[in-house]
Amino acid sequence: MGLDLRNPLIASSSPLTATAAHIEELVRNGIGAVVLKSIFEEQISGEAAMMARYGNDYPEAADYLHAYLGADYMQSFIDLISEVKRSTDIPVIASINCMGKGKWVEYAGQIAAAGADGLELNIFFMPDNETQVSAEIEARYLGIIEAVTRTVDIPVSVKFSRRFTNIFHMMQASYNRGAKGAVLYNRFFEPDIDIENMEYISASGLSTPAELHKSLRDVAIATAEMPGLDISVSTGVHSGEDAVKALLVGARAVQLCSTLLINGVEVIGRINAFLAEWMGRNGFATVDDFRGLMNRKERRGDLLLERVQYMKTFPSEF
Repeated sequence: MGLDLRNPLIASSSPLTATAAHIEELVRNGIGAVVLKSIFEEQISGEAAMMARYGNDYPEAADYLHAYLGADYMQSFIDLISEVKRSTDIPVIASINCMGKGKWVEYAGQIAAAGADGLELNIFFMPDNETQVSAEIEARYLGIIEAVTRTVDIPVSVKFSRRFTNIFHMMQASYNRGAKGAVLYNRFFEPDIDIENMEYISASGLSTPAELHKSLRDVAIATAEMPGLDISVSTGVHSGEDAVKALLVGARAVQLCSTLLINGVEVIGRINAFLAEWMGRNGFATVDDFRGLMNRKERRGDLLLERVQYMKTFPSEF
């Protein structure tokens, strides 16, 4: 997205990117850029639970709290951006978790003014009934993207979920509306069930390396067909080998989260060391020398990339 990274490793939004001290530790261990822990549209707008509690009986107090809490929440985030920019020399990407257009979009300009180098929109609107039409949901996404890109003069990326009929259409449409990058894919906290107590519980929020496979084909296609849109792979990047795979299919960068929480921030150094060793062993001087060598432009006609063949999943004796 026009940002200068020392390497293609980005720490994605997590508790490890919520404070300047944590981010400075990531930098010491060799991270290339950070995405700050997401701020939420509801909190930017000051829509705290107490609003519903006191709004009807004390409308003046509710109006005051609405304005105060939103401004206070945003100020703490802006202060974090400024502090991190003073104490580090890597790109800092802000992140907003949002569901719709609204007054909160105005704050995106303050984020840019505070020194953020980019903005990641973490958009998700979950349909929960049969009356919600797909085209209307997609239009809602694109409306948010267009509103934000018109407001800020820093590059904007969109963190997509896999729940689209045609993710490539959504990526191209977001690019047409000003987005410079896409992050594939968002990973949500999903529910599980405790069958003994018959209660909903939280499933694990951490990814596994097996989840990288969900992104590789889509990135290989997208980077061949939409070369102007920079793509970062998120979810499932746990090792140097995972990072190489993502770069081979054309990713501009990879985002690390679960591996940092599981293995510690020292894993950044191990991934960078693997990249350097693998590149040297294969005769590549820079990441650009091998980025995209296995995307669809370079491997057009490769059936393992372009077709999903269930019959080949299992040995012939089955």
